[in-house]
Amino acid sequence: MAKYEIKISEDAMVASLKLINDGRPPTINEIEEFLKEKGVVHGIINEVMQQIVSNPKYDKDYTIAYGTPPQVGEDAKIIFRETIEKEINDIDTSKIDMKEVSKLIIVNRGDELAEIIPPKRGKDGKNVKGEIVEGFLGKELKLKLGKNVYLNDNKIISNIDGKFVTNQDRSGEIYIDVLDEHKITGNIDYSIGNIRFPGKLYINGDVKAGFVVEAKDYLEIKGVVESANVICQGDAYVFGIKGAGKGIVKAKNLKCNYIENSYIEVEDTLIVSTSILNSTIKAGKNVVVEGKNGRIAGGSVLATKLIESDILGSVMHVRTICEVGIPPELNQELLNLESQLTLDTENLKKISSILTGLRKLKDMDKLDEQRLEYYKKSLNTFKVLLDDIERMQERIREIKTKIQDSKGEAFIIARDIAYPGVEVIIHKKKFVPTKPLTKVIFQLEDEEIILRGYKAETYKQGGK
Repeated sequence: MAKYEIKISEDAMVASLKLINDGRPPTINEIEEFLKEKGVVHGIINEVMQQIVSNPKYDKDYTIAYGTPPQVGEDAKIIFRETIEKEINDIDTSKIDMKEVSKLIIVNRGDELAEIIPPKRGKDGKNVKGEIVEGFLGKELKLKLGKNVYLNDNKIISNIDGKFVTNQDRSGEIYIDVLDEHKITGNIDYSIGNIRFPGKLYINGDVKAGFVVEAKDYLEIKGVVESANVICQGDAYVFGIKGAGKGIVKAKNLKCNYIENSYIEVEDTLIVSTSILNSTIKAGKNVVVEGKNGRIAGGSVLATKLIESDILGSVMHVRTICEVGIPPELNQELLNLESQLTLDTENLKKISSILTGLRKLKDMDKLDEQRLEYYKKSLNTFKVLLDDIERMQERIREIKTKIQDSKGEAFIIARDIAYPGVEVIIHKKKFVPTKPLTKVIFQLEDEEIILRGYKAETYKQGGK
């Protein structure tokens, strides 16, 4: 038998064979037996063995076997929710309303934004000794979770209502945030489209005619709202409003510099710096024009507690309706309740009469099965109506008490002058000045509108 030497690499992935000259020629069987004896059983290269046998070269290292290297598995990846993926990749704008081209991706609290697929392990390899070499895991995902998102069972979840934001830096790291505020540097027009945002919205320009802006928590518009629909569930600041008789602006509390030819609804208080002209205003509490020479002229202003301005009306005696007192929706509720109460009371009387007749038959044991069933249904209807009537009566009492209590809290104030043409209405009582009245407070006393002098240094909102 010829003499051989074997070398196996440290990782056992390569084996090399050296032929030592002892005067005997090598054979394939001998080489195979030698390799097996030394533990080399995998990846043996038959061509090399043939070469050694056919043309032996002594003291040369022949690479006789290679292991099968382990493979690298798939890298981790992120799969965005289908609707988000679609919006990230954009859509065909040729098939949509061009006012609805906003690129905002709005998500809600609890929404699943994306799923992380972990890296997979590659196929196992085998070294020259026949031992398994475990496959390699793919690369982990470079991911940084930012504001208002969290990871749960490899799913990225939004913690708030807001806008979804993602980007990837040069290193490949992916950033994901959900933000509760959004800023727009220009106008709301065809370049931006309608905006509906469930957080704080800041607009540095105008809102052009016909567009829609909606915000949940806060809204700031540094430009002019034209005849657009602007709605905020929270407080809002708008530089100016020119409605041209179209559109609407709604907010909980609203501050602005001026309002012209607009329709405004506020849940609580409207504060204006200079003027309200030819507009329809509805406020749950107060309407105040703060500035010197501030005025309310033309249109109608309705509030529950207070309307206040330096000037009410104009020297041209333009009709200007200023009304405080019961909120119109509360008055409507009262009317609806009283109407329903009348109807239900009449129905209760009818059912009561039917039940009286059926009870007589029941006492005489003359109720057949059909009449007995009718008696049961009528009795149930009677009980339901009685409960409804009691609830309505209680609510009517609450509303009337609220109306009565609010009569002493309703004021209309002209800090400088109120002109003829102004209709002062307090809890449905009307007063129309026939001459200019200076520094005056209108209020209700003993179901009559009375006039008191206004003094800025002693007046506090709601009275002296």
